[in-house]
Amino acid sequence: SSGINAEYGGPDSFWVRCKDGFSVRLSMQEVFDTHSSVRYDSIQNLSKIKNKRVITALGKLLKDADPNIRAVACISLSYTGNATTTTIDRIQKLLSDSDRLVRESACVALGKIQNPRSVSALLNVWRNDMISDVRSAALKALEIIGTREAHDGIKVVKTLQEEIKKLGVDDDQS
Repeated sequence: SSGINAEYGGPDSFWVRCKDGFSVRLSMQEVFDTHSSVRYDSIQNLSKIKNKRVITALGKLLKDADPNIRAVACISLSYTGNATTTTIDRIQKLLSDSDRLVRESACVALGKIQNPRSVSALLNVWRNDMISDVRSAALKALEIIGTREAHDGIKVVKTLQEEIKKLGVDDDQS
């Protein structure tokens, strides 16, 4: 009997796998129930479970009609540790979402993932988004990613901002 338990991961191994599978299924039911009062919490909890079904479910939620769901799913997806091209592309698409919290969440998620492929898109958001909180999130993500391209892009924009401020000061003095 002890040989069998050791071979299959111990007596609790089967129970743990069943319990985890059941938890995933229940959480996913709550996530896709648009009337669920625990939908946001369920999405956040899914980020702790790093399996393909959860990653797929979170990816689908990036297209949810509710911007709050898109924002939470985006952050949760970054916590799964999944940094595939597909995941990064899906999150980068949210940088042009109509909702500012979704765009801000996408910046935060890309900063967490830290993939250099995101630098160009984040620089674009930092330079062009109308909302200062979104720009701040993009800048923070760029600083976290920290590649040469990110550093150079930040330096150029900051230099231009300083020059513009100098022009404004000179105008006030004349």
